Amino acid sequence: MRLYGRSRSLEDQEDGSINVSPLIDVVFILLIFFIVSATFVSLPGVEISRPNAQTSNSLQKNSILFAVSGENQIFYGGTEVQLSEVPSLIDAASKDRNKPVVIQTDQWADAALLAKVIAQARKKAPAVSIATRKPR
Repeated sequence: MRLYGRSRSLEDQEDGSINVSPLIDVVFILLIFFIVSATFVSLPGVEISRPNAQTSNSLQKNSILFAVSGENQIFYGGTEVQLSEVPSLIDAASKDRNKPVVIQTDQWADAALLAKVIAQARKKAPAVSIATRKPR
């Protein structure tokens, strides 16, 4: 009778233990989910010095604005200007203060014309920026 009681007490002890197999399965499933859904960033591998950014408000108040339309026309102050006039307009608008130039361009404008306007603006301006809109 003693043996029967001893085996019964061992069975009670085994029933009271916690089975961790399902817990391990759930942890592995969560780990796989997070690994698959994570986005990995590839670093360039080179230390770079990033330039300081200016806010759009300060650039619009203290800058010279040009616009390149979708029909490849250059505008300054609401009037159409020629590419060769860009440096002289910057010189006249900035006077003694070196103002940055902001170029607003249509998404369908010719990229070659935009590059030429930037090259002409860099002759007289300390900084040339291209205005974009915020993504929605």
